[in-house]
Amino acid sequence: MELYKDKSLSPEERARDLLSRMTLKEKLLQMNTFRWNLDRIYKDIQDGKDVPVCGAVFGDVNDIDKLKAVQDYCIEKTGIPAIFVRDGIRGFKNGTVFPHCAGLGGSFDTDAVGKMADIMGKEARAVGIRQLYGPDVDIPRDPRWGRVQESYGEDPYVNGEMGKAVVEGLQKNEVGATAKHFVAYGVSEGGINLAPAHVGEREVREVMLEPFKKCIEAGVLSVMPAYNEIDGVPVHASKKYLRDILRGELGFDGMVISDYGAIEMLDCFHQVADGKLEAGKFALEAGVDMEALFIYGYGKELEEAIERKEIDEKLVDESALRVLIFKFKLGIFDNPYAIRENIEKTHSKEAVELSLKMEEESTLLLENDGILPLTKERAGKVAVIGNNAKDTFLGDYTNHTKYCISFYDGILERLGEENVLYARGCNAISGNEEMICEAVETAKKADTVFLVLGDCAGSGGGVPGLDGEPHKEITCSEGFDTHDLRFTGWQQKLFDEITKLKKPTVLILYGGRPFAIAEDVAKVNAFMFSWGGGEQTGTAMARLIFGDVTPSAKLSVSFPQSVGHLPCYYNYKGSARGRWYKMPGSYEKPGRDYILSSPDPWYSFGYGLSYTKLEYSDLKAESLGDCKVKVSVTVENKGDYEINESVLLFVSTVRCPVTPFVKRLRNFRKVNLKPSDKKTVEFMLDSEAFSYVDFDYKTAVCHGKHRIMIDKLECEVDV
Repeated sequence: MELYKDKSLSPEERARDLLSRMTLKEKLLQMNTFRWNLDRIYKDIQDGKDVPVCGAVFGDVNDIDKLKAVQDYCIEKTGIPAIFVRDGIRGFKNGTVFPHCAGLGGSFDTDAVGKMADIMGKEARAVGIRQLYGPDVDIPRDPRWGRVQESYGEDPYVNGEMGKAVVEGLQKNEVGATAKHFVAYGVSEGGINLAPAHVGEREVREVMLEPFKKCIEAGVLSVMPAYNEIDGVPVHASKKYLRDILRGELGFDGMVISDYGAIEMLDCFHQVADGKLEAGKFALEAGVDMEALFIYGYGKELEEAIERKEIDEKLVDESALRVLIFKFKLGIFDNPYAIRENIEKTHSKEAVELSLKMEEESTLLLENDGILPLTKERAGKVAVIGNNAKDTFLGDYTNHTKYCISFYDGILERLGEENVLYARGCNAISGNEEMICEAVETAKKADTVFLVLGDCAGSGGGVPGLDGEPHKEITCSEGFDTHDLRFTGWQQKLFDEITKLKKPTVLILYGGRPFAIAEDVAKVNAFMFSWGGGEQTGTAMARLIFGDVTPSAKLSVSFPQSVGHLPCYYNYKGSARGRWYKMPGSYEKPGRDYILSSPDPWYSFGYGLSYTKLEYSDLKAESLGDCKVKVSVTVENKGDYEINESVLLFVSTVRCPVTPFVKRLRNFRKVNLKPSDKKTVEFMLDSEAFSYVDFDYKTAVCHGKHRIMIDKLECEVDV
């Protein structure tokens, strides 16, 4: 028996034996991903046509019998099963859809995120998917970027903890996780996708690497590099970032898979390579193991160059070996098929209940003059108006499913058809006076207005709406960035006309990025925000609005006052944000820094309202030696509503050889508080909480005084 078939050997031993039996062409094919249409590929196989066989296959799974036939074909042709792959950062097309990631970051509920990933892994494994592209642990620094929604927010600690939970949840189900996008992808110039990242090496190390490090410590099996360039070098061609830092310093030993078309981009977009061969050579030398989504750099030209001894075949051996180890670690060789008996468990009661719970913990209450929570009696007859009232924004990389409960559905279920009026009012971008007039007349007949506006998402050419037709007016997704953070024109027109009526109005905003609409929000009675609802969003919104549960989410990304106030992330350096003159101005009294405004954000990271009243007290920090600090704080619920409160602990370094941040989140804890509950929450901090990147770009502990900050409380501790 060939050694690679011996299940008692380690994945590496089996992979090395198999690699020794492979030709150069076979190795290169394992280093490629093929995109498919399952029905077409199945028909081609049945018709006896020659179908491309690569190391991984990306596409929808709508028939597991056809999937098995394709896998059988791959094994028969090469002796090696393929990895079937899908996007999956909070659910995938065939499974349960959970809230979008920026909302999950604001829930600060790593336990729930871990359970979500476990369900995603089970659902993916059931239909034969063995790799999901996620978690996304980018650190977005410009809210104009269309992919803000995909990460867990602007804080590296949150991204690391959430990323770790996703990796562990997926991989215990034999589904490989893919941490992306390495690195500094969320700081693109002008907020434009694919644009250069203007960051220094220290900022990359202090901010961008932390979540990837956590994912690697959790055992993530795959990493996807970012499209962007850093200091003139595209990451897909960067030996420094992919070999020296990712593999050398962070110790990653898994598979690096290119982002889609990124190797070709070295030629046609970044213009650092001249043709397929040079693009493939640069990526291979940098350490990219698998090319996606089609063969460009890792094809015939590279094969011939290696045969001519122009490129060392050892590089191919290293990459192909990592692909094979990936497959052996996940058990793909031993059981490459779907688990038929588990398919009926997909979209289980447990999954639906979790999606609902997470949506409740992810939806933000940002303003409330007391109108919320509503009662059925006070609500009276309601008008549900807006482009997202029925076509609920789920966020990018997610299709509407038959299970999706829209905002309108949720209110209708709560109040009954006789009490709910509806008008669309406008589309995401387009509209007309007739639609506006219809909405205004509808609102006039109501006692309360729910104005449901915001983004439309998609990926590429759009996503199907509830009517099955693709939306063409995408405002926020990969490749759909914005120059403005206000309402689009027709949404603004609708908002203005509805608020002129002076009806009790609740603004419900679904967005994949922050908005800057402070003047508009001042005209409504309450403001709720969702980063992209899960499939249960309508039910969750109704439960929150009518007080079945109290909002508990906090912002994972800061909202600016305007585009002119960017950047606005909370963990800035001490010399930023007007900390010298401290004289914000106005038209009535011009000042310094911004002469006519404050540089502060509209809403900062960690902000969020609820229906209950919480009181923090008795903050203590005790140094235990060896850079360990014990922190405790008391939280009391003095209101009338039960809440799952996120207790956020920040550290502010008083003095440091390298300029310190004003504060950094270094831990958080979720605690349930019923009315009158009073609980002491404890944290243990270690050297990581007090570290910095020194002059030699090494991580070091900053000894001395540090401020511990929770809510509005502060205390000092010596480390």
